[in-house]
Amino acid sequence: MDAVELALLLVAVMIVLLVFYASAAVVSQDWSASPEHLLRLLVVSLVFVFVVSAVSNMSREQVFSDLLLLLSFVVLVVVVRFILVEELAVSDDWLASMIVSLIGVTLIFMIDALMDALFDLSLPSIV
Repeated sequence: MDAVELALLLVAVMIVLLVFYASAAVVSQDWSASPEHLLRLLVVSLVFVFVVSAVSNMSREQVFSDLLLLLSFVVLVVVVRFILVEELAVSDDWLASMIVSLIGVTLIFMIDALMDALFDLSLPSIV
């Protein structure tokens, strides 16, 4: 991994971090961020970037690409529930984690389509 790939990886993690910060803030209606909250966001972002890249690489070789995409979403919901939602002030933790994950994944796919259209890059190809 050279310096350019490492820089693109860091940019991808920061984009994902901002997206999950926004989606968690929308769900909890709290736009403040403590250092613990930012660390939790960083962990969720790292897991998301590496899970998406792994699923993307496996789906090129397997016939179960839709099943792998669903599995990655389930993994993301569980990670968001036990890492990120613990700190948010919400009434239903599982519902909040599903909504945060859904908003996050939707925004990531929109950003990925925009990056593909403008710069001919996609998020999994960065990793």
